[in-house]
Amino acid sequence: MGGSILFLLATACFPSSQTKREDSQQSCRDFVQKFYDWYVPKLLKAFDTKEDGGWGLALRYKGSEFSPELVRQLKEDRDAQDNSPGEIVGLDFDPFLYSQDPSEHFVVGNITDKDGRYLVEVYGMSSGKRREKVVPELVRKNGRWLFVNFHYPDSGHGSGKDGDLLHLLKSLREDRQNHPK
Repeated sequence: MGGSILFLLATACFPSSQTKREDSQQSCRDFVQKFYDWYVPKLLKAFDTKEDGGWGLALRYKGSEFSPELVRQLKEDRDAQDNSPGEIVGLDFDPFLYSQDPSEHFVVGNITDKDGRYLVEVYGMSSGKRREKVVPELVRKNGRWLFVNFHYPDSGHGSGKDGDLLHLLKSLREDRQNHPK
């Protein structure tokens, strides 16, 4: 009898792993949606007003929300592009939206936990229909979420049918090194 009471007390005091996973997924969902709710209007405003914008906005104002490796590689790509005016030697689309002409609103869809790495489906919405699809990959480090990569399902980039930002940046860097201008 005493063992049963201890078990009941222990299970009442400690949330189940299912509850922790649901809490993590909700926290991740909220983090990603908040980022896209901030980023998309800023990006579209920059397009409309011809201000300097692009994905550099995210690095400038939300850089701490990205892994140091991702920030380093994106800045390297941006620098290479800046040093080659009139030529495309880096990314030619927004890596966080997987688009050159983005929808006005992006929404979070399904979230998959793969050994502590969260893959979050995000869709651009236009007239109630899904357009773009990008899948940010996040980890929780020191109690906060970090974007560590962005996947592009059915993109034709990289190995297999899905490409991702880190592999694409690596490929662009290798192209620049093998074909200097």
